[in-house]
Amino acid sequence: MQTRLLTVIPVYNGERFLGQTLASLAIQTRLPDRVVVLDNGSTDGTEAIVRAFRACPCEFIRNPTNLGLFGNLNRALDFAAETEYLHLMPADDLLKPQFYEVMLRALESQPAPSLAWCLDERIDESGNHLSVSGRVTGRVRAWSVDAYLRKKAEIGNQALAGTLFKTGRGAAPCRFRMDMPILADVVFYAEWGQRSQSRIEVQQDLVQYRWHGGNMSCELMPGLQALVLDEWKAMQLVEGMRGGGNWIRTWKLRGLFGVRTGIKARRIRQLGQRAYAREIVAAGRRISGWPLWLAAQVLVHGREWIVYGLRRRRRQPWNVFS
Repeated sequence: MQTRLLTVIPVYNGERFLGQTLASLAIQTRLPDRVVVLDNGSTDGTEAIVRAFRACPCEFIRNPTNLGLFGNLNRALDFAAETEYLHLMPADDLLKPQFYEVMLRALESQPAPSLAWCLDERIDESGNHLSVSGRVTGRVRAWSVDAYLRKKAEIGNQALAGTLFKTGRGAAPCRFRMDMPILADVVFYAEWGQRSQSRIEVQQDLVQYRWHGGNMSCELMPGLQALVLDEWKAMQLVEGMRGGGNWIRTWKLRGLFGVRTGIKARRIRQLGQRAYAREIVAAGRRISGWPLWLAAQVLVHGREWIVYGLRRRRRQPWNVFS
């Protein structure tokens, strides 16, 4: 039987959550036709978990060498030509039961290549609710190329687990960059969206994105280049795909960068890394400029008071992005 829906799970030492991830695939109202666990040289019990899983068939493929996070994701993209729809599923996230049914329906009438994404519910290590990435309305919305690139240039949220790619059995139109350890996915989404026939947003929270100390974003947190400077680089790269904007748009992006950098500096200071927080502030202020930086910090403090004070949202301590 030809594969219509193929799920690839890139993993490295994923024994802590992988069983739960596989179980969330097995309870889908529309099961994937093929599941490949693409192991990046794990030294824990990852392989045993896959081989012991019986709720749905899974293939275990081990890379000859560790390719790194985005190298393994690029290896996963090699499966694009073998299927109509490709899903790259992180080994620590979860799917809600109707994910494939809803997302396939959203893309069914669209030509390839296309992509669709949904909202995500953020959870902690124990599966407890933290927040939702947007307003759940149930709407299905098509985005123009320019609107989508504008969203990506502003680092608009999009979870990998919540993204389904329609390949039409063609090769992936782009690859993950290897020089941006945290932000490569933002540029990748923008490039795929730019080359897509359709870009579809499903305003339902159909996946659970897990924040924990082992997230790659957390592991790379101490690197100023990966955490802060690459973000500005990604914003500029994606904005360049739009052809650039006027001075108002440039100021908006610099101000948004100031807000996002100010949040990171605040979170890292709360983790006790004051010297590193000062480095982040200096880098953010240098790019934003003093006036925009000061205005951005007013917004950061106001947001902190509203979101975590008045609304009492529970904070995941390792999440330095919100």
